[in-house]
Amino acid sequence: MNLNSIINHLEKELKLKQQESWDNSGLQIGEESSNTNKIMLTLDLDMEAVKLALKENVNLIITHHPFFFGSIKRIDLNSYDGKIIKELITNNINLYSMHTNYDMAEKGVNDNLARKLKIKEYQILHPVNMDGSGYGGIGEIDPVNIVDYAKKVKELLKANSVKLYCDDYEKNVKRVAFCGGSGSEFIQDAINLKADVYITGDIKYHQAQTAMKNNLYLIDAGHFDTEIHSMDKLKEVLTKTNLEIIMYKKNTVAEMVI
Repeated sequence: MNLNSIINHLEKELKLKQQESWDNSGLQIGEESSNTNKIMLTLDLDMEAVKLALKENVNLIITHHPFFFGSIKRIDLNSYDGKIIKELITNNINLYSMHTNYDMAEKGVNDNLARKLKIKEYQILHPVNMDGSGYGGIGEIDPVNIVDYAKKVKELLKANSVKLYCDDYEKNVKRVAFCGGSGSEFIQDAINLKADVYITGDIKYHQAQTAMKNNLYLIDAGHFDTEIHSMDKLKEVLTKTNLEIIMYKKNTVAEMVI
């Protein structure tokens, strides 16, 4: 099966959206006409993932985060990224990324995070497109204590840790906003939509202050742990192609909870 056919299959099954103008989703390295027998799925690409791809005879690597974000001015084959580029080209491994087009997809990061959090019905938190699609979501759960809910989120996402920004540990929450990855820019949307708590990653100190001043509590469950589960949906969809699929679920930002 060639890469172009795989891309068409993903677009149809996931209802992918148009990527943001600043994004660089799509083909990173390779050619869409090339044949594929085995695919690796990973949130990010590092050298360890490349070595596994070589060992497993992978033809195509699909990532969520694009390997190339800015314009390429120089390829130093002795640099970390340069060595990756060399290995991929030398071994005829294609690299393809689905970022904001998958974030906003009908069956993308939003929907997968909602399912993990057991939020059955939700509206889009930050609409971007004419059809109402966009980033994140907001829905309701049965009222629960905020501390107990933070612990539940950690359990549901299988996260090593979460951060709870809250000044009233007795408070119950019902209306939950969420966004996979780095969603701090949508805190105001969560405030405007009267969310009790907002679950996302990469929260900064002053952003937490702004949220709590507006009666919004935050659960920072991490960039990786709020997005990695969406790769399982990719595997489910690609399994229909009868191609062999392997997963690489490593958080490439090394973290240790001490």
